[in-house]
Amino acid sequence: MEAMNSLTWQEALGALERLGIAFRLVGPAQPIVKVCSLLHKEPRGLYYFSGAPQGPFSSLSESAVICSEQEWGDLRGNTAILVQGDPQLVFYRLCAHLFSNRPAPGIHATAIVHPEAIIGSQVHIGPYAVVGRASIGDGTVLHAHVVIMDGCTIGKRVVVDPGCHLGVTGALWVWDESGRERIMLPQTGKVLIEDDVFLAAGIAVVRGLFNEETFIGRGTVMAPGCKVGHSVRIGEQCHFANNVSLAGSAVIGDRCFLGSGASVRSGATLAPETTVGAGAAVVHNVLEKGRTVVGVPAREIASGDQKKGVPRARPSTE
Repeated sequence: MEAMNSLTWQEALGALERLGIAFRLVGPAQPIVKVCSLLHKEPRGLYYFSGAPQGPFSSLSESAVICSEQEWGDLRGNTAILVQGDPQLVFYRLCAHLFSNRPAPGIHATAIVHPEAIIGSQVHIGPYAVVGRASIGDGTVLHAHVVIMDGCTIGKRVVVDPGCHLGVTGALWVWDESGRERIMLPQTGKVLIEDDVFLAAGIAVVRGLFNEETFIGRGTVMAPGCKVGHSVRIGEQCHFANNVSLAGSAVIGDRCFLGSGASVRSGATLAPETTVGAGAAVVHNVLEKGRTVVGVPAREIASGDQKKGVPRARPSTE
């Protein structure tokens, strides 16, 4: 079976041309066979590099590197593909163009879809997925074993990876007078997920309470294992690393970044562009934009120009 990252020299240069990306070659054409990571170098790979001058060429063999005019020195027999702007952005665009694994639209024979569900055009619903009385927007992909419960509204071009459960019930209860029996509070609210959200495998999103909704804003990305409590509100273009947990009614501003294993207590608010470190436990509000908090309990530290694992900021549209 052909590797999913297979790529030839001709395919790479042809794709750059189709994307309208200007480039200049320095060095010989290389017999590349795949796209690779600089953390796991192999001969005949295509890489990108954004960093100090001279680049990674001394540790590569028969390979090509997408980099800027300022980031190449002795090529050691390799090739530099020189681009304007950010080499990482060029590399990501190239890979998105070449390796899209979007499944074909359609509903798999083993999926269960409620007759009152509203399904948009060009939607993919994978094997053993379950869709209740929900609304699914155009171009959305629901992979295998996804469960979308009643009262969920999913926007356009949303991708939900295998094993996600949206609209589930949380565990809200009180003891009865005897202190022996739990009285569970039913949850009858909704879930609203806006356009272009990506939910990786194993994510659970709890529905809102009664007249409330759990809300995930446009373009937000969540890595595997995240948990979103009832009535949480998440802004646009947020990024959650693996296994982030948000307790009920938390409010997350636009463009926040939460590191792996971070948690936010019930009702806490994070201002836009807050960065939460890996494993941090946020127990107090963060009300000033652009702050960084780390630790248990989380406390503010000085913000650096660029934090490890945090994508580079886009230019302001204001």
